[in-house]
Amino acid sequence: MTASVPAIVKAISIIRHLDAAPGGCSTLPEISGTLGLTKSHCHNLLKTLVAEGWANFDKSRHQYMLAPSLLTDLKHLVGRDHSPLLVHDELVRLSLATRTPCVLSRLGIDNSFVAIDKAEEAAELLVSVPIGHRFPPDAPAQMRVRLASQDDDTLDKELDSLQPIARTATTIVDRAQLKQEIMATRRRGYSISRGEFTPGVMSLAAGILDRSGQLKLVVQCPGLQADMEERENEIAAELLRAAQKIALLSPAIRNG
Repeated sequence: MTASVPAIVKAISIIRHLDAAPGGCSTLPEISGTLGLTKSHCHNLLKTLVAEGWANFDKSRHQYMLAPSLLTDLKHLVGRDHSPLLVHDELVRLSLATRTPCVLSRLGIDNSFVAIDKAEEAAELLVSVPIGHRFPPDAPAQMRVRLASQDDDTLDKELDSLQPIARTATTIVDRAQLKQEIMATRRRGYSISRGEFTPGVMSLAAGILDRSGQLKLVVQCPGLQADMEERENEIAAELLRAAQKIALLSPAIRNG
Protein backbone atom coordinates (compact mmCIF):
# COMPACT_ATOMS: atom_id res chain seq x y z
CA MET A 1 0.00 0.00 0.00
CA THR A 2 1.32 3.45 -0.94
CA ALA A 3 1.71 5.76 2.04
CA SER A 4 -0.33 8.96 1.96
CA VAL A 5 1.40 12.31 1.53
CA PRO A 6 0.68 14.40 4.67
CA ALA A 7 0.60 17.78 2.90
CA ILE A 8 -1.92 16.52 0.32
CA VAL A 9 -4.08 14.93 3.03
CA LYS A 10 -4.12 18.21 4.96
CA ALA A 11 -4.91 20.24 1.82
CA ILE A 12 -7.84 17.93 1.08
CA SER A 13 -9.05 18.29 4.67
CA ILE A 14 -8.99 22.09 4.26
CA ILE A 15 -11.02 21.83 1.05
CA ARG A 16 -13.58 19.61 2.79
CA HIS A 17 -13.70 21.99 5.75
CA LEU A 18 -14.41 24.99 3.49
CA ASP A 19 -17.05 23.04 1.61
CA ALA A 20 -18.89 22.25 4.85
CA ALA A 21 -18.34 25.60 6.61
CA PRO A 22 -21.41 27.81 7.27
CA GLY A 23 -21.71 30.18 4.34
CA GLY A 24 -18.83 28.37 2.64
CA CYS A 25 -16.34 30.65 4.40
CA SER A 26 -13.88 30.21 7.28
CA THR A 27 -11.02 32.10 8.90
CA LEU A 28 -7.47 30.84 9.43
CA PRO A 29 -7.95 30.36 13.21
CA GLU A 30 -11.20 28.44 12.60
CA ILE A 31 -9.59 26.16 10.02
CA SER A 32 -6.39 25.48 11.94
CA GLY A 33 -8.27 24.95 15.21
CA THR A 34 -10.84 22.58 13.72
CA LEU A 35 -8.29 20.53 11.81
CA GLY A 36 -5.61 20.54 14.50
CA LEU A 37 -3.00 22.25 12.29
CA THR A 38 -0.52 24.90 13.34
CA LYS A 39 -1.49 28.32 12.05
CA SER A 40 1.75 28.70 10.09
CA HIS A 41 1.42 25.34 8.33
CA CYS A 42 -2.29 25.90 7.70
CA HIS A 43 -1.56 29.37 6.32
CA ASN A 44 1.04 27.98 3.90
CA LEU A 45 -1.43 25.39 2.62
CA LEU A 46 -4.13 28.03 2.21
CA LYS A 47 -1.73 30.34 0.34
CA THR A 48 -0.94 27.47 -2.00
CA LEU A 49 -4.63 26.78 -2.64
CA VAL A 50 -5.20 30.49 -3.35
CA ALA A 51 -2.14 30.68 -5.63
CA GLU A 52 -3.37 27.66 -7.59
CA GLY A 53 -6.85 29.13 -7.95
CA TRP A 54 -8.60 26.53 -5.77
CA ALA A 55 -9.48 28.99 -3.01
CA ASN A 56 -10.18 32.71 -2.64
CA PHE A 57 -9.36 35.02 0.26
CA ASP A 58 -11.65 37.87 1.30
CA LYS A 59 -9.31 40.46 2.83
CA SER A 60 -12.10 42.54 4.36
CA ARG A 61 -13.53 39.58 6.28
CA HIS A 62 -10.29 37.58 6.66
CA GLN A 63 -12.13 34.54 5.31
CA TYR A 64 -11.20 31.80 2.89
CA MET A 65 -13.64 30.11 0.48
CA LEU A 66 -13.45 27.62 -2.37
CA ALA A 67 -12.94 29.10 -5.84
CA PRO A 68 -14.95 28.23 -8.99
CA SER A 69 -11.81 27.02 -10.79
CA LEU A 70 -11.57 24.08 -8.36
CA LEU A 71 -14.48 22.40 -10.10
CA THR A 72 -13.06 23.23 -13.52
CA ASP A 73 -9.78 21.53 -12.69
CA LEU A 74 -11.58 18.45 -11.35
CA LYS A 75 -14.16 18.37 -14.13
CA HIS A 76 -12.86 15.12 -15.62
CA LEU A 77 -13.95 13.32 -12.45
CA VAL A 78 -17.62 13.83 -13.34
CA GLY A 79 -17.25 13.18 -17.07
CA ARG A 80 -19.74 15.09 -19.17
CA ASP A 81 -21.17 18.32 -17.84
CA HIS A 82 -23.85 17.59 -15.23
CA SER A 83 -23.74 21.18 -13.95
CA PRO A 84 -27.47 21.97 -14.29
CA LEU A 85 -28.38 18.84 -12.31
CA LEU A 86 -25.76 19.59 -9.68
CA VAL A 87 -27.00 23.18 -9.34
CA HIS A 88 -30.57 21.93 -8.94
CA ASP A 89 -29.42 19.41 -6.33
CA GLU A 90 -27.87 22.27 -4.39
CA LEU A 91 -31.15 24.21 -4.58
CA VAL A 92 -32.97 21.14 -3.24
CA ARG A 93 -30.43 20.87 -0.40
CA LEU A 94 -30.93 24.56 0.39
CA SER A 95 -34.72 24.21 0.38
CA LEU A 96 -34.58 21.25 2.75
CA ALA A 97 -32.07 22.97 5.04
CA THR A 98 -34.04 26.23 5.25
CA ARG A 99 -37.56 24.81 4.93
CA THR A 100 -38.28 27.48 2.33
CA PRO A 101 -38.74 27.49 -1.44
CA CYS A 102 -35.60 28.59 -3.31
CA VAL A 103 -35.35 30.43 -6.63
CA LEU A 104 -32.30 30.90 -8.83
CA SER A 105 -32.46 33.90 -11.16
CA ARG A 106 -30.21 35.11 -13.95
CA LEU A 107 -29.51 38.83 -14.38
CA GLY A 108 -30.84 40.06 -17.72
CA ILE A 109 -29.34 42.76 -19.91
CA ASP A 110 -32.16 45.10 -18.83
CA ASN A 111 -31.36 44.42 -15.14
CA SER A 112 -34.46 42.25 -14.73
CA PHE A 113 -34.10 38.81 -13.13
CA VAL A 114 -35.21 35.67 -14.96
CA ALA A 115 -36.06 32.57 -12.91
CA ILE A 116 -33.99 29.68 -14.32
CA ASP A 117 -34.45 27.06 -11.58
CA LYS A 118 -36.32 26.52 -8.32
CA ALA A 119 -36.80 23.97 -5.54
CA GLU A 120 -39.78 23.68 -3.22
CA GLU A 121 -38.74 20.84 -0.93
CA ALA A 122 -40.23 20.92 2.58
CA ALA A 123 -41.54 24.43 1.93
CA GLU A 124 -44.72 25.74 3.54
CA LEU A 125 -44.87 28.68 1.15
CA LEU A 126 -44.80 27.56 -2.48
CA VAL A 127 -43.22 29.67 -5.20
CA SER A 128 -45.91 30.62 -7.69
CA VAL A 129 -43.56 31.83 -10.41
CA PRO A 130 -42.75 29.44 -13.28
CA ILE A 131 -39.28 28.91 -14.73
CA GLY A 132 -38.79 31.79 -17.15
CA HIS A 133 -40.69 34.28 -14.99
CA ARG A 134 -39.10 37.71 -15.16
CA PHE A 135 -38.80 39.71 -11.96
CA PRO A 136 -38.64 43.48 -12.58
CA PRO A 137 -35.36 45.38 -12.14
CA ASP A 138 -36.63 46.94 -8.91
CA ALA A 139 -37.62 43.67 -7.22
CA PRO A 140 -36.23 44.61 -3.77
CA ALA A 141 -34.25 41.50 -2.76
CA GLN A 142 -32.61 40.94 -6.15
CA MET A 143 -32.09 44.62 -6.92
CA ARG A 144 -30.20 45.26 -3.68
CA VAL A 145 -27.89 42.33 -4.36
CA ARG A 146 -27.15 43.75 -7.81
CA LEU A 147 -26.56 47.29 -6.57
CA ALA A 148 -24.41 46.06 -3.67
CA SER A 149 -22.06 44.48 -6.23
CA GLN A 150 -21.43 47.84 -7.93
CA ASP A 151 -18.58 50.20 -7.08
CA ASP A 152 -19.53 53.31 -5.10
CA ASP A 153 -19.56 55.72 -8.07
CA THR A 154 -21.75 53.44 -10.19
CA LEU A 155 -24.05 52.82 -7.23
CA ASP A 156 -24.59 56.54 -6.61
CA LYS A 157 -25.31 57.19 -10.29
CA GLU A 158 -27.88 54.39 -10.39
CA LEU A 159 -29.54 55.58 -7.20
CA ASP A 160 -29.82 59.09 -8.64
CA SER A 161 -31.86 57.81 -11.59
CA LEU A 162 -33.66 54.93 -9.86
CA GLN A 163 -37.41 55.18 -9.44
CA PRO A 164 -38.50 52.06 -7.54
CA ILE A 165 -42.20 51.27 -7.38
CA ALA A 166 -43.86 51.12 -3.97
CA ARG A 167 -45.45 47.69 -4.42
CA THR A 168 -46.50 47.41 -0.75
CA ALA A 169 -46.78 49.71 2.24
CA THR A 170 -43.31 48.68 3.40
CA THR A 171 -41.41 49.06 0.10
CA ILE A 172 -38.38 51.30 0.60
CA VAL A 173 -38.30 53.98 -2.10
CA ASP A 174 -36.45 56.77 -0.28
CA ARG A 175 -32.93 57.13 -1.71
CA ALA A 176 -31.15 57.47 1.65
CA GLN A 177 -32.95 54.50 3.20
CA LEU A 178 -32.40 52.43 0.08
CA LYS A 179 -28.66 53.14 0.08
CA GLN A 180 -28.53 52.21 3.76
CA GLU A 181 -30.10 48.83 2.94
CA ILE A 182 -27.68 48.29 0.07
CA MET A 183 -24.67 49.00 2.28
CA ALA A 184 -26.10 46.59 4.86
CA THR A 185 -26.38 44.00 2.07
CA ARG A 186 -22.68 44.43 1.33
CA ARG A 187 -21.74 43.92 4.97
CA ARG A 188 -23.95 40.86 5.49
CA GLY A 189 -23.39 39.28 2.10
CA TYR A 190 -27.15 38.96 1.50
CA SER A 191 -30.15 41.25 1.06
CA ILE A 192 -33.45 41.32 2.93
CA SER A 193 -36.88 42.26 1.62
CA ARG A 194 -39.44 42.51 4.42
CA GLY A 195 -42.83 42.32 2.75
CA GLU A 196 -41.71 44.85 0.14
CA PHE A 197 -42.65 42.84 -2.97
CA THR A 198 -45.49 40.72 -1.60
CA PRO A 199 -47.24 41.57 1.70
CA GLY A 200 -46.31 39.20 4.50
CA VAL A 201 -43.46 37.59 2.57
CA MET A 202 -39.82 38.11 3.58
CA SER A 203 -37.02 37.14 1.23
CA LEU A 204 -33.26 36.69 1.70
CA ALA A 205 -31.12 36.81 -1.44
CA ALA A 206 -27.42 36.35 -2.23
CA GLY A 207 -25.54 37.22 -5.40
CA ILE A 208 -23.22 34.98 -7.41
CA LEU A 209 -20.40 36.75 -9.25
CA ASP A 210 -18.32 35.57 -12.19
CA ARG A 211 -14.51 35.65 -12.31
CA SER A 212 -14.50 39.33 -13.30
CA GLY A 213 -16.64 40.28 -10.32
CA GLN A 214 -19.82 40.82 -12.33
CA LEU A 215 -23.13 39.67 -10.88
CA LYS A 216 -24.61 36.83 -12.95
CA LEU A 217 -27.04 34.94 -10.70
CA VAL A 218 -29.13 35.55 -7.60
CA VAL A 219 -30.38 32.81 -5.28
CA GLN A 220 -33.16 33.67 -2.86
CA CYS A 221 -35.26 32.10 -0.11
CA PRO A 222 -38.73 33.61 0.40
CA GLY A 223 -41.03 32.69 3.25
CA LEU A 224 -43.65 33.91 5.68
CA GLN A 225 -42.21 36.98 7.38
CA ALA A 226 -42.87 35.92 10.99
CA ASP A 227 -41.03 32.63 10.48
CA MET A 228 -38.20 34.13 8.43
CA GLU A 229 -37.46 36.81 11.02
CA GLU A 230 -37.08 34.18 13.75
CA ARG A 231 -34.72 32.04 11.65
CA GLU A 232 -32.85 34.72 9.69
CA ASN A 233 -29.33 33.76 10.85
CA GLU A 234 -29.90 30.05 10.22
CA ILE A 235 -31.36 30.63 6.75
CA ALA A 236 -28.70 33.20 5.83
CA ALA A 237 -25.85 30.81 6.66
CA GLU A 238 -27.33 28.10 4.42
CA LEU A 239 -28.06 30.64 1.68
CA LEU A 240 -24.48 31.91 1.60
CA ARG A 241 -23.15 28.37 1.57
CA ALA A 242 -25.43 27.54 -1.39
CA ALA A 243 -24.31 30.65 -3.28
CA GLN A 244 -20.69 29.54 -2.94
CA LYS A 245 -21.57 26.02 -4.10
CA ILE A 246 -23.53 27.26 -7.12
CA ALA A 247 -20.60 29.50 -8.08
CA LEU A 248 -18.48 26.35 -8.28
CA LEU A 249 -21.07 24.44 -10.28
CA SER A 250 -22.64 26.89 -12.72
CA PRO A 251 -21.16 27.15 -16.25
CA ALA A 252 -22.32 30.78 -16.38
CA ILE A 253 -19.97 31.53 -13.50
CA ARG A 254 -17.06 29.25 -14.33
CA ASN A 255 -16.92 30.50 -17.92
CA GLY A 256 -17.74 34.12 -17.15
